[in-house]
Amino acid sequence: MKRFSRMLEWIRPVGIGLVYFLAEYLGTDAISRFHILGPIVVIVMSGTVAFESLLLGETASEKIGFKPNRAYQIQSGLNNLATAFTALLVFVLDWGRYADATIVITMLLFFVLSAANHAATAIKEHNMKPVNLMRPMMTLLLLGLLLPPMFQALLQ
Repeated sequence: MKRFSRMLEWIRPVGIGLVYFLAEYLGTDAISRFHILGPIVVIVMSGTVAFESLLLGETASEKIGFKPNRAYQIQSGLNNLATAFTALLVFVLDWGRYADATIVITMLLFFVLSAANHAATAIKEHNMKPVNLMRPMMTLLLLGLLLPPMFQALLQ
């Protein structure tokens, strides 16, 4: 379980890189590129976080340096599962660029708030585990990756 939990830390960026490539390769304009990029990145990120929270809870807590709290992890995992499932619906049913942007903003807000929580534990509780410290930096990268194409799609 520990090995698989650590693999998820690599599956996420590799998956996002692949989605970005596909969006650039298959997208014909800003709207179609963002329709591929936005919801599918949400599925990758929220889906893997949901999987980790729901099925690898104690291992995930240990990796990050948090105390295990199954009730909270299950609740958070279900929230991420709902977000991933909604992104799948938005993508498959092609609800449009505003739905694409809405689900992306929802995910980004969750990760920004989560990153703030990780930064706070690093400062207050001296939680210097690498995965804990990487969360805020990875969130900034995610913002940089998704916001420009989202604005391009919305302004087109």
